[in-house]
Amino acid sequence: MMLKKNLSIKKLTIFILIFMYIIYFIATSLNLYSYSKYEFNKTEKVVKNFNSSLTQQITEKINNISDVSKYPLLIPEVDKLNAILNNDANEIADYNYLKYICEMMLIQNDSINGAYIYDLKGRGFFSSRNSSNFKLINPTLENWFQESLLSDSQTNIFTNITENNIFDIDSDNNTNLIALTRKIIDLTTNEPTGLILVTVPIEKFLNLLTNDLPFNRQVISIYDSTGELIMSTNKDFMLSPNSFDINYKNTDPLINYIDDGIKYVNCKNYIPESNWILTNTIPKSEAFRVNSLYLILFFINLSFFLILSIILYIFFIRRIFNPIKSLVVNMESNNLEKNLKSTITYNRDDEIGSLINSYNEMKIRINDLININYKNQIEQKELELRQLQNQINPHFIYNTLESIHMMAEINDDLETSVMAEYFGAIIRYSMNRKINTVTLNKELEIINNYIYLQKIRFDQLFTIENLVPDELLDCEIIKMIIQPLIENSIYHGLSECSGDGKIIIQGQKIDNNLLLSISDNGIGMDELTRDSLNDYINDKNNNFKGIALRNINRRLKLNYGDNYGLEIFSLKGKGTSMVLTLPFIMK
Repeated sequence: MMLKKNLSIKKLTIFILIFMYIIYFIATSLNLYSYSKYEFNKTEKVVKNFNSSLTQQITEKINNISDVSKYPLLIPEVDKLNAILNNDANEIADYNYLKYICEMMLIQNDSINGAYIYDLKGRGFFSSRNSSNFKLINPTLENWFQESLLSDSQTNIFTNITENNIFDIDSDNNTNLIALTRKIIDLTTNEPTGLILVTVPIEKFLNLLTNDLPFNRQVISIYDSTGELIMSTNKDFMLSPNSFDINYKNTDPLINYIDDGIKYVNCKNYIPESNWILTNTIPKSEAFRVNSLYLILFFINLSFFLILSIILYIFFIRRIFNPIKSLVVNMESNNLEKNLKSTITYNRDDEIGSLINSYNEMKIRINDLININYKNQIEQKELELRQLQNQINPHFIYNTLESIHMMAEINDDLETSVMAEYFGAIIRYSMNRKINTVTLNKELEIINNYIYLQKIRFDQLFTIENLVPDELLDCEIIKMIIQPLIENSIYHGLSECSGDGKIIIQGQKIDNNLLLSISDNGIGMDELTRDSLNDYINDKNNNFKGIALRNINRRLKLNYGDNYGLEIFSLKGKGTSMVLTLPFIMK
C-alpha cells in the first residue's frame, strides 16, 4: 500500500497501461476461445436444424400421402364403397366408380404415381400415371397385403415394393416404390372391407435429400426399423454396423462422432410417422473449418493495442506530466507569502492552462473566494396519467336476462321467456373461464339451446340431426368447439339455400381418437377454396377474415398436440363436412 502511495503518476500510468494490456490479452484470448466454441456449437446446430427440417419435410410428405389415402373414407358415399367391396359381382358402373375414386386420389398429389383399391379377395381397381395398361396381380399372397390387413395400425408404410409386386409384368427395370396402405373399415361392423394402396417413386423422396446440402461430401441416408438402407444420396457410402443403432427411437436429432478410417460427424433422428431413421454424415474436416481470418484479426488487435498504449503514454508525458511537474516545482520553490503575489506562465489554452490560470487567480483572490458560497436547487415535477376503464360485470348480464325471463312469464310470453332462459344458459356457459373441458353431452345441451334460438331467427330454414352414440356422451372435449362449426354451417352453408337445409352431428371412436363431424347439405365449395381454407386454419395463409375455425384448430393443437385438429371436406353444390379429431378421453 505504501509503495502505491509513493509511486509517481508517470510510473502508475505505466503500470495501469501494462495491466490493461494484460486484461485485453486475456479477454481477446477468451473471445477467440468463445468464438471457436461458438462456431463448433453453431455447426452442430446447423446440422441438427438441417436434420429437423429434412425430417419435417419427409413427415409432411408422408402426411400428405396419408391424407390422400383418407379421401375414399371421407366422401359422403363411403357406404356405397363398402357395399361394392363386399359384393362379389361388380357391375361396370361399380368399376367406373372405384376407378374414379382412384383417379381423384391420384390428382391430389403430384408425387403419387399410383392409387389402388382392393377388396379382401385381392380384386383391385387402380389409376396410374405410367402403367395404365398393366394388369394387376392378386396381392393376397404378397407380404405387404397380408401385413396391412393383420396390422393393428390403420396405415402401414412399405419400402421394399416394386412394380412386380403390383402388376403382372416381368421386367428388371422396375421402379422402386414407397407404398402406403390404409384399411377400409365398415363403421357398421367395424370390420375391414378392403385396402387402399398409394405408391410414390423413391426418387420423389431422394429429391428432398439432395436439395440444398450445406456441406461438401455430405451423405444423407434413410434406414428402416431393421437397419436396411432405404435410400441414400451416395449408395457407395455405408455406415459400419457398430456406428448404427436400429433401436434408436429419439425424434430429437443426436450428434455423435465416428472414426471409420475417416472422422465423421453423424447426426441421426427417428421419424415416427414412417418408423424410419434419418442419418446425416459429414466428414469432420468439412464440418469444422478453422477461420484463419479470425486468427489474423486476433494478432492484429494485440499489436494495435500495444502500439496505441505506447502512443498514449508519450502523449501523457508531453501534455500532462511535464506541465504538472513544472507546476509542482513552482509551488514548492516559493513560500506562501510569495505565492500569493507571483504567477506561473503557461502558453497553452487547454485543461492544464486553465488549471494554472485558476491557480494564479486563486492566489490573488483567495480571501474573496473564501466568502463565496455556491448553492444548487433542484425542482422535480411529476405528472401521472391514468386511464379508467369501465367494465360491465358478467353477473349484470345474467341478472338482466333473468329479469327478462321472469317478466316474460308474468306477461304469459312463453317464447320470449324460453329465449331469455336459453340465451342466459349459453352466456353463462361460454363465460365460465374456470372450466376448459366438458363432456360431449354437456356441449350438446348448449348446442340444443343455440339451435333453438337460430331456428326462431331463420324461421325453420334448416333441421338438425344428432347421430352421436350414447356411449360417446361422457367423452371429454374442449368447451365451445362445436357451436362455432354449427354457426359456420348455418351462415355460410345454409343461409343462401331456399329451404330443406340439414345439419348432421356425428361421432365415432377410431383407434384411440374421437372423431366429431358436423356436416351440412349447403352450397359447399370448390376444391381450391377448400384447400385454401384448410391452409388458413393451419396458419399457412391469410386469405380469409374469420377467426373461429382457426381458433378451434389452435386450441386443439395446443391442448392435445399437432396430431389433432380441424379439417374441412367439401364438394361444390353438395355440402361441407367439418371433422374434429380429438384424443378419446372418458370424463
